[in-house]
Order: sequence, then structure tokens, then C-alpha cells
Amino acid sequence: MDHVISQFIEYLQTKKYSVNSIQNHRLDLLRFKKWLESNTNSSLPQLQRLTAEHIQTYATVLEETVKPRTVARHLSSLRLFFDYLEQQGLIGVSPLDLIKFPEIEYTPPEMLSPDEIIALLEAPSLNHYLGLRDRALLELSYSSGLKIKELLNLDIEDLFLDLGFLKVRGKRERMVPVTSKAIEILTTYLNTARLPRLLNKNDSCLFPNRNGVRMTRIGFWNIVKKHARRAGIQTNITPRMLRHSFAMHLIQSGMDLTSIKLLFGYAVLDATLQYAHVNAPNYFQSFHQFHPRGRHNVEQETP
Repeated sequence: MDHVISQFIEYLQTKKYSVNSIQNHRLDLLRFKKWLESNTNSSLPQLQRLTAEHIQTYATVLEETVKPRTVARHLSSLRLFFDYLEQQGLIGVSPLDLIKFPEIEYTPPEMLSPDEIIALLEAPSLNHYLGLRDRALLELSYSSGLKIKELLNLDIEDLFLDLGFLKVRGKRERMVPVTSKAIEILTTYLNTARLPRLLNKNDSCLFPNRNGVRMTRIGFWNIVKKHARRAGIQTNITPRMLRHSFAMHLIQSGMDLTSIKLLFGYAVLDATLQYAHVNAPNYFQSFHQFHPRGRHNVEQETP
């Protein structure tokens, strides 16, 4: 079974799954393999004979130690794995086809209030290159609702600040609008603070760390925590809360869910980039109208 799992992991890598997703799928499968071996003498023929009842038994075992959301994740990994085995002709029909996933109680995402967001964004000092970089990081994160990986993978070639866009690369490439506040800070950062801090002057990464190379997730996490403390935010903040706050603040201000999905580049929308282009006038107008730091609201604040 180890060989089949290795082939499956290689398959996921060709499909450009994230490193974290692949690692989670691998660990889920290894746990299933361990359970399987403790109950049978596992080999590929045993995989071929597995039924929905076997999978349901395994799910019941998981429910004794983990939450329903984690059980659902394990089953999702198994479904992906057995679908792969079916596609490769290694089994007949996937036993996951008849499995009912556990019901997961919905809990709204944690978010910061608009006042907390403003306090966080304004916490970094603009008198030092690190403060300017941190301010640009936080402004851009909240401006465009980017995932941490998307934010840290940005290169300077991905910015089209004169047009008010940035390009997000990945499985579903898309163009995302940027608020005027973020453009202002980014422009200052690019003109004064980025290039001198690069270890390799030809490196295109937008946000280098103290060592002059691309920032890591842990590095960004520490930056968010540090400035949350400076801002006096009592909430146990996480970087993902910036993305949730971005979406919720826009929805609360009146932006529709379809536009939020478009901003996030969700798979449920076909041809994301083309869809954004066709709807550009209303789409970008509503973005700046509803975003608390968008062009419309900033102009109203100007005396």
C-alpha cells in the first residue's frame, strides 16, 4: 500500500495541490493504513475488497477521538485516494461513493471590527523600513483578501498599481483590485524600503524578511501578532482573520456574495479572470464603494 500511496502523492503534485494539502492527505492515508493493517493483513487485494461498511467502521473509530470536521477531512482524503485508484483501474467502484459525511455545525469565522482593523493597520511605524514593509503587508492583505500563501508569493511583476490591480498566481490565476490606501503605502515602500533590503538585488519577491529573502508564513504570523499587541487588540488574532474580516466587512456594507466569490477566485466560478473582465465596471466600482479603505470612502474622509 505504501507504493500506491506514493504514486497518489506524486499524482497530487502534478495537479498542483498545495504542499500543506498534500501533507494532510498523506498523513490521513497513513493513519488509515495503520488502522487497516491492525485489522487486516493489508495489501492491494484488500483495498480492492474494501466496502462502504469498512469505511463507515473506520469513520466511527475516528469519531471517538476527533471532531466531526476532522472526520470529514479524513473521509475527503480517502475519497480522493479511492477515486484515484478507480481512475487507474486498481479497484472497481470506490467504497466512498456510498458514505455519508458527518454533519458539521456551522460556526461563523472570527473577524475583527473595522476599528480594530484600522488600529492594526496603523500600528507599524512608517519611520523605519521594517515598519513600512509591515504596513504594506497588512494593508495589502486587508485590501484584497489574499490568502497568506498568495500574499507572500507576490512578485513585483504581479503589481499593476497604476491600474489598481494585482495578479494572483496559482491554479486559478485572477486579477484582484487594490485599495487606494494600499497603493499609497505600497508605492512608498517600493520606492524607499524594498530594494535596499534584498539579499539578491535581482530577486523579484515583493516582501523580503530581515535576511533579505522571501518571507515565510511564520514570519508573517509573527508580524500580525506583534502589531496586534501594539494596537491593543485583545482578540487572539490569526492572519486568516484578516481575510475573513475583508469579506465580512464588504458583505456588511452591501457587497453581494457573487462578487466576494469572484474576489476570492473560488472554483465554483467558471473562467474567473474572464468573468472579472466582463463585469469590470460594476465589479470594481462596488469594490471601492464598499471597502472601508476604498477610494470612495477615502475621498469622503479627505477634508
